[in-house]
Amino acid sequence: MKALIVICLLFSGELIARDLEAVSDWNNRVELTTLVSGMVSRVNVEVGSAVKRGEVLVELDQRRYQSRLAAAESRLEATSQQNEEAKRELDRALELYDRTLLSDHERKQAEIAAAASDASYREAEAKLITIRLQREYSRIAAPFDGIVESIHVQPGQAVINRHSAAPILTLVDNSRMKAVAEVDEQTALGLRPGMAVDVGVRGEWLDGTVNLLGLNPVARDAGGSRYRLEALFTPSMEMAIRAGEKVVVRLNDE
Repeated sequence: MKALIVICLLFSGELIARDLEAVSDWNNRVELTTLVSGMVSRVNVEVGSAVKRGEVLVELDQRRYQSRLAAAESRLEATSQQNEEAKRELDRALELYDRTLLSDHERKQAEIAAAASDASYREAEAKLITIRLQREYSRIAAPFDGIVESIHVQPGQAVINRHSAAPILTLVDNSRMKAVAEVDEQTALGLRPGMAVDVGVRGEWLDGTVNLLGLNPVARDAGGSRYRLEALFTPSMEMAIRAGEKVVVRLNDE
């Protein structure tokens, strides 16, 4: 990629100075996966689908989680009742002890029984939380509004994540993109993150800001070292820009 500041014929046919050739790229691209294993039951999107934050994209078979959740809820209800009764028994024992109608040993036994019951209740509560989390992990939801770039599973496929989590779906955020260019040493000295720039896309100029200015050279030529420049910009929804399109970053003189 030419990273030297160029003077070229762009958009209007006029010579424009301090323009950098660049390419568009996703500002946010994530590979989504799950922490649990199971059978894929539903894939609710297709490649290219526009999705909203929180929308469920892929689901594992829910029957296992539903049965475990029902059992955990029943267990918690039972231990809750047992814990309440153990507390009442402890209160009665302490009252009898205060009236010298109960020995130290009997009071201690009541305290131990109440503590054991409380521990069982807390264990059942933690178990229920764990199962709820596992069920939540079995549904892959969109972390932001975006576009489905690729899908790596299909219904009926087993997902086994005991040792490593394999990507299930790739999502990109197309609401904000970046223009990636290269600049020479002299140009890099005059730039800083947050600086306003213009990004030319398909003959239209959009507002942008410098997001990243590399510290390590990405290439070298006869002119010296060249550094990576990233400028963020927000395309209109009608543009539907793809990664890898040719764009232009125009540096504004201050």
